[in-house]
Amino acid sequence: MRIRKWIMKQQWRILQIRGIWGVFYGVLILAGLYVEYVPFFNDMGPIGPFVFASVILIVFLVIGYIYDRVLVMWAPSQEVTQERNPYMYVPSPKDHIFWFPLYSTLLDVTEELAQKVGADTQAIERTRSYYAKLQALRPERNEDIDEGIRLRQEFIRNHPFSEVFDDSSEA
Repeated sequence: MRIRKWIMKQQWRILQIRGIWGVFYGVLILAGLYVEYVPFFNDMGPIGPFVFASVILIVFLVIGYIYDRVLVMWAPSQEVTQERNPYMYVPSPKDHIFWFPLYSTLLDVTEELAQKVGADTQAIERTRSYYAKLQALRPERNEDIDEGIRLRQEFIRNHPFSEVFDDSSEA
């Protein structure tokens, strides 16, 4: 494994564990403060706060698991929010102002370089055509949303970047 990838993975692991350690230490501090009020844990001596903290942490994790996996209280509202977002399927104003000019510049430079080395530029032209069609779509028109979905599926089918983008099951 390359060193940079390994370092990035270690950084990600450290960032993920910080939240868990924060919860653990917070629970441990609360347990240390309140252990004297719970006779069962107070009678355990110095290990009492750690056992009390473990019980609180397990209860906290079980409640989180039930909330997240069993009751799934967050999923329906997120799906509705996502489906109501018209810019999920058509370009947003930010896309028109920032991203499309950037893509256009990148495609122009790539085309110039491809022509200098004598490479085929058909894929660049098809990509430019795809972005031109996308730029004409507006969220106010429902048929444009359907057209945006169709254009995206067609483009991904013709230019599969990886299996991650294979959404042929959505059609």
